Amino acid sequence: MIKNLKLLKYGYQFKSNMVFSVFFIILGVALITFIDTFKSPSVYMMFYCGFLFIIQTASTLMSSKIVKSSPKYRQFCLGVPRIINIAAFFSVIIILSVIRFIQADSIEKFTQCMGNELIIAGLEYFILLLYTTFGYKFFIVSLVLFCMGCILSNGLLYFLFETYNFNFWQGAVIAVLFFAFGMFLSEIAGRAIYKVQPSKLAQSVSLRRYI
Repeated sequence: MIKNLKLLKYGYQFKSNMVFSVFFIILGVALITFIDTFKSPSVYMMFYCGFLFIIQTASTLMSSKIVKSSPKYRQFCLGVPRIINIAAFFSVIIILSVIRFIQADSIEKFTQCMGNELIIAGLEYFILLLYTTFGYKFFIVSLVLFCMGCILSNGLLYFLFETYNFNFWQGAVIAVLFFAFGMFLSEIAGRAIYKVQPSKLAQSVSLRRYI
């Protein structure tokens, strides 16, 4: 798997994607720090976009003739996104916990506010997992469903938190369940559609030449 991850440097516009990745991670951290995430849960998507650029690099590499002709194509196609998503999710949880711990006046306040925050992070990443699984294969449908998912999740979470406040451990369990279920669905879907050709709408002219 480490060897497969090293191949990312040969992906389409690797350096540019890494720059954008760092930029969006920093922007996401700033937004999470200063924006009320309870009113705008999809703020987390900006943070996740930093990792989305890495997944995009892997996706373009998987579409290249070099990787497609490799006997390890299936392993690369399914394994690399899985590792990136696991690293991304737990990075978000750790960074979010550090930010909220610094902002909290006490341990009690930290544990009280973190439950809902973790649920937001888990649900938003669940949506992103499904989008990244289908986005490069069925671009238009995936984009529409992604936008609808973000809007509906905002309303659902706002209503849920108005009626119930989750503690840290409840939030952590629910967030992990969201993530695990999203990984399960994306793994099944990824295995089912990994041979489907990428959508041309998701490709630029230069990317088509690369592929």
